[in-house]
Amino acid sequence: MQRDILLSVAAGLLSAILYLSAKWGFPVAPFFALFTPLPLFAAGLGLGLIAGGGTALIATIIVALVADLTVTREFSINYVVPVLLVVHFALLNRTAEDGTTEWYPLGMLLAWITLFGIGTFTVLANFTGGGSEGLQAGMASYVDTLRNLMVKSGGSNANLDQAFATLKLVIPFFIATGWLITIVVNGILAQRMLELRGLNRRPRSDLRTTALPPWLAGVMVAATVAALLGSGWLGTLGTNIALILCIPYFFVGLAVLHTVSAPWSGKSAILITAYLFLLFISWTAVLVTSVGFLEHWTGLRKRFGGPSPRNERKE
Repeated sequence: MQRDILLSVAAGLLSAILYLSAKWGFPVAPFFALFTPLPLFAAGLGLGLIAGGGTALIATIIVALVADLTVTREFSINYVVPVLLVVHFALLNRTAEDGTTEWYPLGMLLAWITLFGIGTFTVLANFTGGGSEGLQAGMASYVDTLRNLMVKSGGSNANLDQAFATLKLVIPFFIATGWLITIVVNGILAQRMLELRGLNRRPRSDLRTTALPPWLAGVMVAATVAALLGSGWLGTLGTNIALILCIPYFFVGLAVLHTVSAPWSGKSAILITAYLFLLFISWTAVLVTSVGFLEHWTGLRKRFGGPSPRNERKE
């Protein structure tokens, strides 16, 4: 018990330091700040939800003592709440009829954390509205500031102006993408670190089995309709929600890629090439996302003999 308390305190302190380092202006601080959720995940997935909640509370108190209320609120919304949400679902399990343990599926975890991001964005959009002080006006002001900086450096042209006009509409999507990837990557890293020490409570899951719930496609269709038919504030809201929902389908598309390429010779070289394409050629990400969206109906992984999520709970 004493050991767990010390680990919780240490993890909370480390998470707070990583987060606050970006506020202190150290040269490499933004990079280290990306690992803010890692100690929280490690405590929750290794010690349990209650200990993870204690770790999150300690980290929040430290941030509150050092920074102001706004910074503390951002820390809680961006990291504390989503990490505890993931830990709660990740540790859910039940005993199947054959006596094996079924764990909450990765796809459902991904769906819930995506919906949390969408919910946060939607609440903010509804709270601020579409007026002169609203979310849309705030995004436009931020993008205009970036554009003016580039104009001063001699970078203005018609194509650039069009790009910034588009950016005004979808900047929440880019913010949500960075946030979601940060949460997912830190969760995976924490699980791997715990496995190496034999401290993990949940056994390793095969990422290739990731499958999203069918109802998430319905949410995407509804958001797409709002994006196409809505205008102004509603259109911006629908557009960004639809784009954010593409992120989990992108991860499923990657799972399909890994499954399909598994029996091929030179698989590593193929995957490295594919990831380089994703990094430098934007339309390949659209292709992977489309594959992930269609996977539920096409069953590509099953056709290529991919692994089935037999040790995970099916919803």
